[in-house]
Amino acid sequence: LACPLPPLHTIVILSLLSLIAFPKNVVSGYTILGGLDEPTPSDVEPKDDSIVTETLRHFAPPRQVQLRIQTHETSGRVSMAGTLWEASPLLANYITNPACPLEAFQRMRINDDATTNAGVQPPQPLQPSNVVELGSGVGLASVAAALLGCRVFATDGMPSSIRLLQENFERYASDIPVTPHASMLEWGDDHAVDSLLQNQLLGKLPDIVMASDVVYAHSAREELAQTVRRLCPQGHTDGRVLIAHRWRANPVDEESFFQLFDDEFHREEVGLEFFPEDSYYRTRSMMDMKYPISIFEMRRKC
Repeated sequence: LACPLPPLHTIVILSLLSLIAFPKNVVSGYTILGGLDEPTPSDVEPKDDSIVTETLRHFAPPRQVQLRIQTHETSGRVSMAGTLWEASPLLANYITNPACPLEAFQRMRINDDATTNAGVQPPQPLQPSNVVELGSGVGLASVAAALLGCRVFATDGMPSSIRLLQENFERYASDIPVTPHASMLEWGDDHAVDSLLQNQLLGKLPDIVMASDVVYAHSAREELAQTVRRLCPQGHTDGRVLIAHRWRANPVDEESFFQLFDDEFHREEVGLEFFPEDSYYRTRSMMDMKYPISIFEMRRKC
């Protein structure tokens, strides 16, 4: 039997509510509408590869970063790993902001004289900060950290992402003191994490564990939390975890992921003063009073 359609005014009201609660934004040629777990193709035709440009505005002059992305997998589905998601540019600009309070980035700060001339290598500190990115995708935040002089270890569970990471890192090899290392890492694989720590970080724990837009897949959250704890274990009070997150269909459910850490970590939300002036980032949802994107900083409790 055919189901009766709801009245037209009901459809219009529900559509308006969805737009109020989750404003529409365009990222890398895709229209992202809150409530979807993945982007919906809008203006772009299916392509194997494209180039996107993002601006790291806290360099002097602002730095244009071009990245290879993969809009679709060979199956025709939108590429999750090959898409530049909304929270990544905010994370990249936060960690390169001179006012960012995290010591791991403060001591890597490139002075103004070194950044005024493109291609001039700044002096490296004696002890570069070690940064591990989870679910790196196309690697914008990793490139940003590497441009500061950090030793960056970008990880992802998709082979297509590793290819993109390697290509994007190679593009900036002449501008980066230490070229980032890209490697496969599936969340929840403790052996792979231990191998990364022993073989790549030479037995050291990372100063920073960072990620952006990694909480959308409910089925992988426990494994992601397990990997975060492994990289920032109990007692590693100098380590910091940074997660940038774009709130989507069920913010209460998504918030439960971050609450998994509350017994073991102090958690603080980065203030709006670190966000662009664009009203999109500073408008609360009328349904849950959240801003569209949050960045959380976590540190181990003593």
